[in-house]
Parts: sequence; C-alpha cells; structure tokens
Amino acid sequence: MAKKYQRILVCLDSMHTHDHVLAELNAYGSLVSTGSYCVVFDTIIEDMPENMFPDRPWGPGNNPKTAVWEYLKTHPEFEMDRDIQHKLLITVAPDGYLKKIA
Repeated sequence: MAKKYQRILVCLDSMHTHDHVLAELNAYGSLVSTGSYCVVFDTIIEDMPENMFPDRPWGPGNNPKTAVWEYLKTHPEFEMDRDIQHKLLITVAPDGYLKKIA
C-alpha cells in the first residue's frame, strides 16, 4: 500500500514494551520516506516514576524510548529531531521524533 505514495510518515503507538516497539521500528522504519518521520509515542514513560505503571508490563528501562535508543545505534539513516520537541514544549514523545535522513 505504501508503494503508491511519495512521502510516508509512520506513527507508532501500540504496546509500549521495549521489545515490541523495537520490533515495530524494525518492521516499519523502512517505509518512512527520506525527509519524513517515524514518530514513536509515549517515550515519556522512561522519564516518569516507576510506580506510575503498576499494572503494565512497561515502565522505566522497558519502554518506547529505550527501544528508540537501541534502534538508532544500528540505523544511521535516522536521527532524533529534538527541534520538534523543543518547539512543542510539552510532548509525550521526547526523543521519539525520528527523521529519516538517508
């Protein structure tokens, strides 16, 4: 379906565990067109108190942000665009705006 479009933006916002988000990044990252973004939501979980998620499988150390950090180690075609989060001032996706540069 994505092949018929010139510009593709991917938003990830499902299960928030590290392994699940990393699998999503690996599955969908290649769909993002150069110059566009993969936005990973709820990376803020890493920065919140551990007791915020007592009944969830995710929390600090196991969340979308940790998956983003790991993914970027082996995918130089993406870079974090922190300018977006600084313009927004408040976001649930700090470090989650990944711009495809190559």
